[in-house]
Amino acid sequence: MLGRELSKELVLGAGEQIKQLLSHKDEDDRNLIKKGLILFRQGSIYNVSTTSHTVSARVQDVTSVQVELDLDDFVMSTCTCPSSTICRHRIATFLYVYASVDRVGTFVDLWKEDKPVDDVLKHVRKASSFFKPEKDYEDSSLASWIAFFDREYDEWYEQVPSNHQLFQSLFHLYYSSIKKKAPKSPEMKQFFIVQASVTVFLKILHLINETKPTDYMLQHIIYPFIDQLIDNVQIAIREMKRYALPFALDPLLVDSVERFRELLYTSKHYQYERGNLYQLLWIELLRRDKFISIEREWLEERLEQEQKLRSDFAVEMETALMHMDFLQSRDEQIFTNLGKLTPAALPFTFNWIEDILKKKNWKRLSGWVSYMMNSSTEYINSSLPFEEKRQTIRYMLQLIKQYGNATKDDPLFEKACRKMLPFSYAEYHDFLLDKEQYKTWIELQTLLGFSLNEMDSYVLKDIEKSEPGVLLPLYVKSVQDEIGMKTRENYKMAVRYLKRIKSQYKKLKKEEAWENYIQHLSEEHKRLRAFKEELKKGKLIHD
Repeated sequence: MLGRELSKELVLGAGEQIKQLLSHKDEDDRNLIKKGLILFRQGSIYNVSTTSHTVSARVQDVTSVQVELDLDDFVMSTCTCPSSTICRHRIATFLYVYASVDRVGTFVDLWKEDKPVDDVLKHVRKASSFFKPEKDYEDSSLASWIAFFDREYDEWYEQVPSNHQLFQSLFHLYYSSIKKKAPKSPEMKQFFIVQASVTVFLKILHLINETKPTDYMLQHIIYPFIDQLIDNVQIAIREMKRYALPFALDPLLVDSVERFRELLYTSKHYQYERGNLYQLLWIELLRRDKFISIEREWLEERLEQEQKLRSDFAVEMETALMHMDFLQSRDEQIFTNLGKLTPAALPFTFNWIEDILKKKNWKRLSGWVSYMMNSSTEYINSSLPFEEKRQTIRYMLQLIKQYGNATKDDPLFEKACRKMLPFSYAEYHDFLLDKEQYKTWIELQTLLGFSLNEMDSYVLKDIEKSEPGVLLPLYVKSVQDEIGMKTRENYKMAVRYLKRIKSQYKKLKKEEAWENYIQHLSEEHKRLRAFKEELKKGKLIHD
């Protein structure tokens, strides 16, 4: 969506500005880019909106901040965090935008590159030199395509100088090379790209099995390629559906049944991504009863073998069988089987829920919404990593919100937010402010243990302006907390809050209540000489 709203030239221009402002030779700048990358990869950017040259977004860090990017003049970008210069939140938001026009890793590589572009281009071979004049494959034969992919892979592998850039080379050179040789007809071209993407996914899995990369490599180097391959499959399928598919595609689809199941057992790595791609391909391309019958029979036999041998791929076969159940609308059977799996299986249902949502089958979707709500507590209490749980809960809330809006079930989203705390904090925070439910917003901050100085000052000012007095209990509690710390700095902070309390009482025309409060507070802590001195400096009491 961002890619359509912002021009690629504008985004790349902003990237050039950042390259001028931040140097990869400076340690602080390197750490800044690294922190921005972490926030981006954690999925911390949300509520994104754009104009022709600006981007507005929320970034969930320790607290939520508001970022406004000016892509024409990046130094004019702003963030509500304390930093007055370029901060990690602005970098994270830019990387989110950059991902809509190119791979984020490309930007990072260019940022690190010292050579001028002209020098680099002198050493790059022309694309035409990679083409061979002879015909590489038969257009209507999947076996011929795969044989071509394998020949090209062998040729590429012989030319790889070392394993240092193995996965990068596979994606940028091998994958790009075979895509360039796709058939010319639009619908066949897109299906060729689907098959090429699946092939590269499988090649990556084989290379992982052979080279055994580190966890860092798996997460930070290889995963972005896996993610991009799945995106490319989605884009290609979307393009395919713009055309009436030719009969010549039917034999290719038949052969694809066996091809796509390789995703289930080629490697144990990227279990969720493998399952996600398998489900996507079946939902969009193979949703026919005859294909489902063939696949179900194979899966049942393979599951039996896996269970007998106590092999590693039984879960993949079980979830794939559930996918066949989904394609045949056997939801109750799926719910029963899901109950036998660990909470980690919850994200595997999202392709199904998205498909039902896309078809606007609200009656069927109601059962899945109930399932998500009922399963959320066990998922939240599981031992899965925090960020994995955060991303899952955020995505579930998006689905629930769409369902609630469509069915006019207004209380549903707030109910889900309450149930899924603390992982739903950012969504619930924004919901309460949007609905001007300020008292509940304050309760939320208190429940999660946020102190007053950790809250967004702009939000507090808006609340004070819209509903004077509603923040008084929070200010009073914060004053007591600061006094209880018994240091000069805490007393100064207490006085700042007391001035806000005084201002609120004045707006409420309750000056007498203020005088009673400050007099009682001064008397209560009369033995704290330093505190009384700060009260006098702040002109809150007089001798």
